[in-house]
Amino acid sequence: MRHVFILFKRELGAYFLGPMAYLILVCFQVIAWLNFWMLVDMMSDPTALTALSGTSDPLNRYISESMGFWIAMLVAIPALTMRLFAEERRSGTIETLLTSPVTETEIVLAKWLAAVVMFLSLLAPFYLYLPFLVYFGKYSLDYGPIVSLSLTLVTAGMMFTAIGVFFSSTTRNQIVAAIATFVTLFVLIVMLGMAHEQALAARREELAEGLRYLSVLYQLHWSAAGRLDVRFLALHLSVATIALYLTSKQLRFGRDV
Repeated sequence: MRHVFILFKRELGAYFLGPMAYLILVCFQVIAWLNFWMLVDMMSDPTALTALSGTSDPLNRYISESMGFWIAMLVAIPALTMRLFAEERRSGTIETLLTSPVTETEIVLAKWLAAVVMFLSLLAPFYLYLPFLVYFGKYSLDYGPIVSLSLTLVTAGMMFTAIGVFFSSTTRNQIVAAIATFVTLFVLIVMLGMAHEQALAARREELAEGLRYLSVLYQLHWSAAGRLDVRFLALHLSVATIALYLTSKQLRFGRDV
């Protein structure tokens, strides 16, 4: 594993050789600002705060219920991961990388860690605005929900990027990798939530309960309320591990043939 850090620095630097990373970062900065503006606007309205009292903290809506955040995430994760292996396959540099004195596991971990760091950088703007609530708005933050939401977001991001890395390793076409990642994330984030609502409407409680715990939207909403469920973290890390394992096997198969 001694080569992971070297490969990691290479992959992280490669993100900033083109405009894609900068565009995504700017996009999330704008979304964070808009979310913060709406949060402040809601908190300045006594009627809105009265309606939320006892049922939901205003900060719950800052990320977990932001449609703009999730739409941007559905686009950003495929864009960040699609090139990791697909571009190397297309350009032929994957053969050079695979014949160098590094293991498939080291290559996969390095690329995945670079994608995770980029994912975390997308979340940073949302947290940079919160101190303004404390120092200028005199708002007393409850750090429990923030920590709970952060942990769930980090492990969810690890799962999302691992899925993107896997699909990138299966093709030399970046568009195909991006579409496959987008569809998978759309199912995890949107479709499972919709299926949960349908199961509730049909009064199929057992199915609804299972779908509720699989829905990423529900997981984030639950965590944003300060109710950290380690089953969510275990699910995310398990899926990430399986995806990275399959990616490593995919590379080994490509090396053997």
